[in-house]
Amino acid sequence: MSFIAADLYQLLAEALAEPAEWLPLPGKQMPLYKTASALAENSPAAKRNMDALASIPAESLDARKMRYAAIFNPTGGLWLYESTALHGRIIGEETFTLARLYSSAGLETIGAELPDHISIELAFLAFLISNEETAQNEKQFLQEHAGRWMPELGHALANSCDPVYAPIGSLLADWISERSLKYQPERELGETLPGSSLPVILEADDCALCGFCSQVCPTHVLTIREDQAETALILRHDLTCTSCNKCVEVCDTKAIQMLPAEESRTENKVLRRAERPLCKECDAPLISAAELEYIARQLGNPEWLAYCLDCRPLLMERQR
Repeated sequence: MSFIAADLYQLLAEALAEPAEWLPLPGKQMPLYKTASALAENSPAAKRNMDALASIPAESLDARKMRYAAIFNPTGGLWLYESTALHGRIIGEETFTLARLYSSAGLETIGAELPDHISIELAFLAFLISNEETAQNEKQFLQEHAGRWMPELGHALANSCDPVYAPIGSLLADWISERSLKYQPERELGETLPGSSLPVILEADDCALCGFCSQVCPTHVLTIREDQAETALILRHDLTCTSCNKCVEVCDTKAIQMLPAEESRTENKVLRRAERPLCKECDAPLISAAELEYIARQLGNPEWLAYCLDCRPLLMERQR
């Protein structure tokens, strides 16, 4: 599996550099998809992202390059450099530290990109795990560099809804998190460690069920589950919470708190649930009532909130 994992690191590096020759392909024809598919049996991160990768549309190389430039423009806030992502500086201490690290490994450090560009760091991870002598250094590099900023970038890309880079970002976030967790001490699924904390919601009405907490959760122990009738935020018993506090930090309504865990979990726990109202026009289910109420508080309860995306244009036509 290590050689296939190295291939995935390398292909993610190519996917997040200036568009490679293979990037204009439709998702299922991309080497990135094929490599993720080969890993899917043993990698939840790869398996979880297969459908999204398969949905990537084909377009010309020029169109891909324009898309890349638009998403990663200097004013967009999606930084591909570790120093910039962590400290807001194009060239910082990480830049020089990585240059020295690559040089000590016998690698060329003079190129078109700075040493802390995501494509260079991912390619270095591919190099590390493809060599038996250096494979053990993956853990340190993830802890000191890639794991500190790549999952956040990946989640931001996943939230961009871009048909090409959102699936790539989601895979990046899940893959880096999965590889990082690989080096944590072995524990039972759902095990609660002494002194650890778990996310709780003390006041259910404070939670808007926006789902951001589940998107930033590195282990997906927080999960949004939705059917035609309701939306629910679930604390899963079969996954481990690392008490990273990211869910608390991202919660706009301050609904989530981390409190000391009392015992190991043996079943899923519903932290918040809300029904899904129906569209006033066509009876299709809308987003949850909790999220609708949150939007209404912010925007003054506009009439279009009672309509689905397909029916809102009809409402606008009537109002003209």
